[in-house]
Amino acid sequence: MKRSSRPVKPNSKYFNKCGTSPEDPKRKCERSGCTATVPICFARVSDRCTGSGWTSRWYHLTLGEHYCNECFEYYYRSHKDGYKEYDQWKREWSAKARTEAGISPFMVEQILPYWVQCKAVGCGKWRQLSRDLNLTPEFIDTFVCGRPSVQGQIKKEKQDGCSIPEDERVHYVRSPLWLVQNKCTPFLKKSPAAPFLTSYYADGVGLSPTEDPVELSKEDKKKLCPYVVPFLKGDYPLHAFTVMPDMMLDMEIDSFPLIAQECPYLYLAMRNLILALWALNPKEWVTQEKCMRHIICRGLPRVSCIDILPQILSALTYHNFINQGLVTPPASLRCHTQESVIVVGAGASGVGAAHLLHSHGVQVTVLEAKSMLGGRVNDIEINGAVISTSGQLLNGCANNPIAIIAFQAGIDIEEQKNTCQLVNQHGQLVDDKIDRRMEFHYNAILDIVSEWRKNKTIQQDVPLIQKVKEFHEEFVTETQGYFSQGLFSQEEEQVMDFYLSNLEYSCGCSLSQLSSLHWDQNEEMPQFGGSTMTIPQGYGSILSKLAEGLDVRYSCQVTDINYNGSSVIVNTTTGSFTADKVIVTLPLSVLKSHSVTFHPHLPQAKLKAINSLGVGHVEKVILQFDENFWSEKITGQRLFGQVPASESQRGLFNTFYPSSCTKSGKHTLSTYIVGHGLKQMAGQSEEQIVQACMQVLKTIFPEKNIPAPVWSHVTNWSKDKYVGIAYSYIPVGAEGVNYDLIADNIEEKVYFAGEATNRQFPQTVTGAYLSGVREARKIIDLFS
Repeated sequence: MKRSSRPVKPNSKYFNKCGTSPEDPKRKCERSGCTATVPICFARVSDRCTGSGWTSRWYHLTLGEHYCNECFEYYYRSHKDGYKEYDQWKREWSAKARTEAGISPFMVEQILPYWVQCKAVGCGKWRQLSRDLNLTPEFIDTFVCGRPSVQGQIKKEKQDGCSIPEDERVHYVRSPLWLVQNKCTPFLKKSPAAPFLTSYYADGVGLSPTEDPVELSKEDKKKLCPYVVPFLKGDYPLHAFTVMPDMMLDMEIDSFPLIAQECPYLYLAMRNLILALWALNPKEWVTQEKCMRHIICRGLPRVSCIDILPQILSALTYHNFINQGLVTPPASLRCHTQESVIVVGAGASGVGAAHLLHSHGVQVTVLEAKSMLGGRVNDIEINGAVISTSGQLLNGCANNPIAIIAFQAGIDIEEQKNTCQLVNQHGQLVDDKIDRRMEFHYNAILDIVSEWRKNKTIQQDVPLIQKVKEFHEEFVTETQGYFSQGLFSQEEEQVMDFYLSNLEYSCGCSLSQLSSLHWDQNEEMPQFGGSTMTIPQGYGSILSKLAEGLDVRYSCQVTDINYNGSSVIVNTTTGSFTADKVIVTLPLSVLKSHSVTFHPHLPQAKLKAINSLGVGHVEKVILQFDENFWSEKITGQRLFGQVPASESQRGLFNTFYPSSCTKSGKHTLSTYIVGHGLKQMAGQSEEQIVQACMQVLKTIFPEKNIPAPVWSHVTNWSKDKYVGIAYSYIPVGAEGVNYDLIADNIEEKVYFAGEATNRQFPQTVTGAYLSGVREARKIIDLFS
């Protein structure tokens, strides 16, 4: 049918007559809530484009961005000149994206103009660029008003480009309706996040689907830290500080509820970019400026992204997803305040808190009762080998801040093989099939306990060992008819005791003391993934790095803390200290002993929580030899374990951790005493305990003439008045919420940190460190 060349007559009912004449009719955007009474077509591709005039329909993208029906048809109608370009894009989009290829996403990804912010001092105005210009990080870094590439800007002699008013459409971005009215997903181009997200649909994670795949350069690969794993891979469970690139976490939804409801992909695009930049170089603070140059997307959503950037950076930093460890914050984030903080205790939590406060410009003093750094972390050098008298394992290296600090400081950490060769009391290797069978049975019993405890009240709590034995015996009874010689042999029952001994070591107490309802409550929250690691130089090397530049007062025992006035007064054996805030990182056992008094007294809820948690005890036995007598029998294994001959032997030297020092040629075995084993060794001298441990080794290696150790050491943490604990545990009748109650601050003056305040990561050096960082961030927020 032949089309008339006569212009379409506008219907008067669509006129916006306010301030216009019938000869110059206007039509407002019909989207509910859109305030644009005189929309302007940004596309300007059709020769019949109406500009800001009348059109039969306006297509809404944002409050400040619309395109007219004429430009829509220019691409949508197959007989129009623009259809070929749209069709080619549509094919590419459909092959790579999960959302439908329509005109609106085409306009967002291909036609919307770029906006860029002036870098001139004192300006900061946003300018719209010409459509034919591609945005690059270098252009963003150097752009100033007055460039010919700025659309609609006429360069006049002696005219300052920065004096030209900012486009009024930019102000729409700051409107309360902006997010509600925004239909644009920012498809980031040339994003550093792209190489990390190749297994996801690009449009689902805030990236441009039509961009060519980006590979990391050799230089970028050199900077990568193997312990920074920001994005979930495959079907693995969600680990600590890992995100799903195409979904917001609960924490993120709580922090940004409106964005989560209206524009989640805007947030995902920004968050994924930030995490990728941190992964690419965890030795530098991820700053706003570093992120801005990589935010390359079309339209006013780029303005919105930059506006929301500081809040997202702050939230990810506060929740320890980025900017961890030894990185130095920019000057803009330093606290310009004369307020001061005292940190009580120079363990992992105290040093972690003090380091962060100090790096942000806060005056901080650390008071330590002992004559050395570390608290429960104590490393000694014997015959050229660094030996830890406390914990030596890093459980899960992925996103673990201790592993990241080691990377930042150039401290080597090594993978600890989790395979353990079991040996029975006759010196015979336990068959791997028996080991695997009993490990499966042990885990199955714990799974049954987990099912049993559902919907149970705290009044129904019983010791974990009671339920383990009950379900174990029930399983044996119910399956007796299927086996002619019984279900489990004596050796298999002993292997079961070995696994129960390992559980006692992990919890720091006998299973007869442990809550069956809440003993593993932290497993309900994401834990660290990746391999178990050891730190050959010891945890002390990490804490020493964190303590560099700190004001630490050693042999300064705190006696009481008075927070009754506007300031906090901390009295010690060497004098008094005054500050605006105090962070108390005392071990749980010291808090229980009331050796440090508080004025006023601590709230009853906090005291109850302190008394509710259990004080776990684990002692370490270390033996150093001139020769490695075990590797011939324990081939290809890093660990070996003795299967206890009876339940009474459970907890006595059940697992041995070997290590060798190339420099000195010495070989070391470390083992532990836990649970009932501690009662058996109570009152015995160090020499007697070493002899008992040597007897176990002779049982494991009867074929060897085992020499006496050239050096030995037995810890006595439970008798150390400044420590008195290995780590906390949840006894019968207690709950995980007690960790949170101990962590609660008092009047924003007295803060508490330590592993017994970290519900997600209790019983670990990492958990202690993170608790200190948590409290320091709270204070920094207040000072800022």
